[in-house]
Amino acid sequence: MNGNNSSDGIRVVDVDQAFPAMVDHDGVSKQPSTSTVDVGPQINTVIRDVLGWRPRVEDPKAFIEALTASFRLVSVQGHVEAQFVPRGYAVQADLGAVSGGQASLYRRALLVRTEALRILNGLISLRMDSDPQDMEAYRTMVRGSTERVVDELGTAGGPRVEVVDNYFQSLTGTVNPQSSVNADTVAGQLGALRERFGLIDANVNTIEEEGIRTSFFTLVDMVVDLQNSWFRQKPAFTGGPGLGFIGTDLILLSRLMEATTDQVDELEMIFDSVLISKSERRTLIINKTSLLTLDGLLTWMRTFLSEEGRRIAEDTGRDGIVAALTPTLLELFKTFKTFSDAVLSEEQYVTQDRRRVLVRRHLPASCCSEFPSGMFAARTRIAVASTCRLLKELVRTAQRIGRYPAPVLTDVLIHPIVNRPNIIKVEFRGFNIRPNYIPAFIRDPSAELQTGYRVPDDVDDNLILALRDTATADDESMVALFSMYDLVEPVRAGGAADGDHRPRMPAALETLVTDARANSEFFVVWPAEDLPIAIIDGELGTVIRAPQPLTWPNLRATNNPVVPIEPSDVFERWDSITRDERFTNVPSVSLGTPDPPEPKPDPADPCDPADDEEEQTANAAAGQRPVRRNRPAKKSVKKAGPAKRVTGRIR
Repeated sequence: MNGNNSSDGIRVVDVDQAFPAMVDHDGVSKQPSTSTVDVGPQINTVIRDVLGWRPRVEDPKAFIEALTASFRLVSVQGHVEAQFVPRGYAVQADLGAVSGGQASLYRRALLVRTEALRILNGLISLRMDSDPQDMEAYRTMVRGSTERVVDELGTAGGPRVEVVDNYFQSLTGTVNPQSSVNADTVAGQLGALRERFGLIDANVNTIEEEGIRTSFFTLVDMVVDLQNSWFRQKPAFTGGPGLGFIGTDLILLSRLMEATTDQVDELEMIFDSVLISKSERRTLIINKTSLLTLDGLLTWMRTFLSEEGRRIAEDTGRDGIVAALTPTLLELFKTFKTFSDAVLSEEQYVTQDRRRVLVRRHLPASCCSEFPSGMFAARTRIAVASTCRLLKELVRTAQRIGRYPAPVLTDVLIHPIVNRPNIIKVEFRGFNIRPNYIPAFIRDPSAELQTGYRVPDDVDDNLILALRDTATADDESMVALFSMYDLVEPVRAGGAADGDHRPRMPAALETLVTDARANSEFFVVWPAEDLPIAIIDGELGTVIRAPQPLTWPNLRATNNPVVPIEPSDVFERWDSITRDERFTNVPSVSLGTPDPPEPKPDPADPCDPADDEEEQTANAAAGQRPVRRNRPAKKSVKKAGPAKRVTGRIR
């Protein structure tokens, strides 16, 4: 018996002791010369470690590029030698490398470095009391910072913003130099170099000395101009919907897909170590509706991430990423998340004496368990969580890539239609709106609805679409007609328990629109950030931005349609907007799926508590105490306060 009075569990302290110890052969374990074991995986591992590239038979061009980037050919005494370039300095040959705006900035930086180093090496001190060692020390310091910042600007996958800012700040003494910065006012290492060499006007006496000082002017101007160019293009490397360079984005996608594929391989190795073989994985059904098996899911992930997904990103660009890659990655994440929730759940149940028993500190080791015992081992749970995390980051990165900037909404105008008491006209105003966009309301913002979600042809339970053929859009607004019954009609008999799923509209809005049914001149203007809104691409049939589009002035996704803030904060937030303020699209994506529903009892299953009522009745008749069932606790929903409103009358 264990601490939970159940005999079908294993103590957590013995979790990994119950399975064979994992042995890491580094993927290159030696085999006897007469062995018939397939050495293909070992060769692929060596190629991946040396070239920094995952072998793909169908892509010989990428192999040549990876080989060229990993070995540098040099001429030595009349013959050619190949010098290996460490992986950290090799340009990655997958999907993008350095291209687009980054390549333009990098080429300019290379020219600056060549000229700057030439000038730096030719500087001569104008001071009579100069110290040669100090001068050479600062010359070396400036040379190193210049070389490092240029190398960082050429990093495949985009430069690290913090690293570039640090080097530029070391050179000039500021992150964002002003236009007034020149050779006489520059700080940082360049300013210290000026002082050590005495490159000031008071030390200039001859034309040659003036030439030395003006060459330092050129050095400072080139570095400052390069820093200003970096400062202007830096937002493209910090992320944002519709922002950034496609080459840089493809590198990030390539790295994430490669890391996720490697994690899938590691996950299968761990499954083997906890006695869940490949043949058993083919029988473990993780989706009762579609009968998808665990092996089928892992194979789908590996195939798509290593082959099909890469081809889509490389051959079709942003359009393919938006229309094909992102929706498929989202579906993979949702499917794997459902599986991981079952494995990583803090509350595990086993069946004992035809009753479900909550197990907190023991592994389920029962013939009636849904998954094998090894599925809940510590190593398995860690590997599953790591795979889920990588998938989540991959989906976020793909969702950030778009052909067009993300839509930004400002306000929503709602007013009734004359002689149509049950129809209201809704106008959504904003920026970055395209003619094919269709507005919609969300019934439950906390439910699963993400960018790339495919809207089904039939009725969607969580989306309230406009009336057919009534939605139009231009560059600044979307207009559509909605049924008032779908939005603000009072709860019908039975309430939400009978399936009445209305959106979480602010109570004040419901009252206003309901009262306006008798007055066609009455209208309501509402901040877009306080309403549960989604935008659908009419061409692709997918959600553009979810849970809600970005809204002004906060520029955030409003997961809660009624923000619990003080009324004074609302007016301060809106009144503080200046006329020349610019919009900046900030990615804000909520990933996650709802908890899977609890399975219903099956009378035909001996491992399922199907006869709970009969057992309770029998126990009561025998004078025994009723058996208390262990059920998951219901999640409480915190209600938010009403939002402020702006109303008026049409004159």
